[in-house]
Amino acid sequence: MTYKDHFVAEVKCNGKILRITDGAVYLPFGAEYSLLFKNLNSRRAAIKVSIDGQDALDNHRLVLDPNETTELKGFMQYNVVRNAFKYIQKTKQIQDHRGDKIDDGMVRIEFAFEKPASEHIMKTVIHEVHHYPSYRSYPFFWYDSPNWTYNHDVYGSKGISEGTVKGMTGGVTGQMVGEVQSAYTCSVPLQELSIKSEPAKDEGITVKGSELYQTLNYTSIGELEQAEVIIIQLKGSGDTGVMVEKPVTVHTRLVCKTCGVTSPSNNKYCPSCGTYLLS
Repeated sequence: MTYKDHFVAEVKCNGKILRITDGAVYLPFGAEYSLLFKNLNSRRAAIKVSIDGQDALDNHRLVLDPNETTELKGFMQYNVVRNAFKYIQKTKQIQDHRGDKIDDGMVRIEFAFEKPASEHIMKTVIHEVHHYPSYRSYPFFWYDSPNWTYNHDVYGSKGISEGTVKGMTGGVTGQMVGEVQSAYTCSVPLQELSIKSEPAKDEGITVKGSELYQTLNYTSIGELEQAEVIIIQLKGSGDTGVMVEKPVTVHTRLVCKTCGVTSPSNNKYCPSCGTYLLS
């Protein structure tokens, strides 16, 4: 489970939730998948999704009510999802035609919660004004006791921090302390540069898959708080380069090829002999 700040994001394949290990999920090339979201907050959430650097929501956002769950099954056009997410291997032919993107194989989920409705707070600000008479010549001089004047200013919905206090001015002045003394540059000799000739075996991209029809309704949402981001990487092979044959779900039992011991899918290594399992 990928959980962050009262928000859950999962990847599903064949109707089952995939196990996330070190920020990555393992599924076969050619498999179709969907994204599952749950909002555990008491306020609505706005969600943006990009896959391989491409906006999957056609420049829209999903709005998810408190404690609600929704599933995004594919690429959205306007308010309709017409094609499923399909994960394929990035071959040399695809690389030559399409090119490489730095975020290939990455699912980026950005979410932000709606700000709480502002409460109507009434505050009275009292301003103290001192009145002193002018100085009198000797031997007749004195200072009267100050007269107190109260000005009542009422500030509304968002409190006094949004208002201006009458009779009070202020400012902050300053200057830069210190300066940049030097700058550093780094250059790499041309003979040390290596050009990638073929994609790695575990590299894949998401394309439009089978046709489907999922509709979403338009709505509105208020001002949002600071956004958070969840990144999930899709992989089609383990670290050893062996292709994934079946999606690794949260219920998958991994069988060690060396000693035969079974382990939960959240184990990367056999607890008995230490053999790497995700291959």
